[in-house]
Amino acid sequence: MSSSPYTFSDSETIDDTNSTISESNTIIQNQHQQISSTRKNRSHTIFFFRVDGDFAYCKICESNFANTNKRAYGYSRKGGNTTNLIAHLRDKHNITKDNYSEYLDEHEEPIAELANHPSTTCSPK
Repeated sequence: MSSSPYTFSDSETIDDTNSTISESNTIIQNQHQQISSTRKNRSHTIFFFRVDGDFAYCKICESNFANTNKRAYGYSRKGGNTTNLIAHLRDKHNITKDNYSEYLDEHEEPIAELANHPSTTCSPK
């Protein structure tokens, strides 16, 4: 079979296709990184949790346990969602996406005294 500029062997077509798919995936990954780093729709949990590696720790619980031998529970970040963090804020500190700004100071740091409720303890469910 003679080859012309427009005729490719099967292996060349597959290689070209894989190359194009690989380049497309790289472009999509780069775009995703740009979008996620400049994301405006952030969760209210970012104000109340400290990230340390693969875990997030509640700043309010850490403040409450400062002079004790207890430690704040570390919530895993491997799944990439904030469901458990939101549930912790709601159940343990009565903080929701509708009222979270009431629990922040002028530097957007949590005010632990406002988030303490005598009927709740700072520990996982």
